[in-house]
Amino acid sequence: MTTSTKKFSEYLGTDEQGNNRMRLGHLTYVMKGQKIYIEREAGPELVTLEMHVARPWIRSNFEKEMAFQRRKQLAIDLQRTNIPLHERRAYKKRMGWVGA
Repeated sequence: MTTSTKKFSEYLGTDEQGNNRMRLGHLTYVMKGQKIYIEREAGPELVTLEMHVARPWIRSNFEKEMAFQRRKQLAIDLQRTNIPLHERRAYKKRMGWVGA
């Protein structure tokens, strides 16, 4: 039995316009706002409604990856701050932003 070590999805980052790029399978997808495009040699091709219905994993992978990237950036930013965690939680509790 042979198994492949190549991952199905790979986050390629954001470009200078703020568009998110992911490789899913052997195709590269670009998310511009809420629209998703396939990168081709002839130019970007919009993912149609029929393709979204046939391949719902395209949008779900983008949403999952974007949520992960936001959590990752928040963790990096919170490590840089000099405010301890217990003080941050106490402040949010005093302001009423979180429950008891």
